[in-house]
Amino acid sequence: MAIDPDIGSIILELSNLDYIHYIVSILILLLTLILARLTLYIFNVYLRRIASSTRTNLDNILVETVEKPVYIIVLLIGMYLALSYIEFPWLAQLLILIKILGVIIGTWVTIELFKRLIEDYGHELTKKTKTRIDDVLIPLIERVGKVVIAALGILIILDILQIDITPMLAGMGIAGLAVALAAQETLSNMFSGVYLMVDHPVRLGDRIILDSGELCEVQDIGLRSTKLYNIVEHTMIFIPNEILAKSKIVNISAPDIRLKVRFPIGVAYGTDIRKVKRILLEIAEEAPDVLDDPEPVVIFREFGDFSLNLLLILWIDDIRKKFDVIDYVNQRIDDRFKEEGIEIPFPIRTLYIPDLKEWRSKDSE
Repeated sequence: MAIDPDIGSIILELSNLDYIHYIVSILILLLTLILARLTLYIFNVYLRRIASSTRTNLDNILVETVEKPVYIIVLLIGMYLALSYIEFPWLAQLLILIKILGVIIGTWVTIELFKRLIEDYGHELTKKTKTRIDDVLIPLIERVGKVVIAALGILIILDILQIDITPMLAGMGIAGLAVALAAQETLSNMFSGVYLMVDHPVRLGDRIILDSGELCEVQDIGLRSTKLYNIVEHTMIFIPNEILAKSKIVNISAPDIRLKVRFPIGVAYGTDIRKVKRILLEIAEEAPDVLDDPEPVVIFREFGDFSLNLLLILWIDDIRKKFDVIDYVNQRIDDRFKEEGIEIPFPIRTLYIPDLKEWRSKDSE
């Protein structure tokens, strides 16, 4: 069917009018809004339902994280198409801005996904394991991961702006080397902290004796230092992990929490050893907090210079009871020995000095 020449000329004139482009641009924006709302509808009605029906929580995290960013990206694309149709004068700069916004949104989405995965899987893993290392390393991985993702996003933005990042990367490498040298001690403590968590020479709650003699309980093992509670002095001690890893420590909580307590005792020569043994075992049996298994034992060790030396050995189940048990047993030994007339001798040395005149007369002969 032929078109009337008058109608054809009218359509041609309308197409040449500038406001037609603006109308089309507005229509593109309206269509973009509809498409963006449709995207939200699809996420809320369909994708969330599908994600909730699966066993894994990974798809739920993905849907919740990318929902709003996808909505924003659809709006940005629609805005760019609308402005390009009316030949926006700063279209090239707008495209760069949209790319930068896209990188920012993508970086944010990646960080949020990484954080949610750590929270839902990493921290859940730390609750199931008995080791201390994941309790420390997973939060560290979370912080470092966020920094690395953000740094990559910044590098991509600089590349979009056509900024040469090669000198910057070289400078970052030099700066990283300088920081590593400056933080050598801190890094050494961190690696030592990882060693303490992996090798388990000590664990949280263990009672240890340091090189300096302090009796402590392990309260916390951090990346830089270990926190110890001094049981005797009721104070907190913070030791760098490097020093603790290199030190000789006695773990009195291993292989179990039982502790052997020794009482060296000397009695005078002529004392009935069997009677002394019986008295010491009676004291050990009546002492509070002394374990029945292993049983207390008394050993006749040696004939000393001025006494018969014995050793009473008993066991307790808590290091904090040690001083109370020592006080009780020593007090009872003193009381019973006094009652039974058993003498605890003093150190005695007998010196024989020859007669000086006799020595001289023998020497003159």
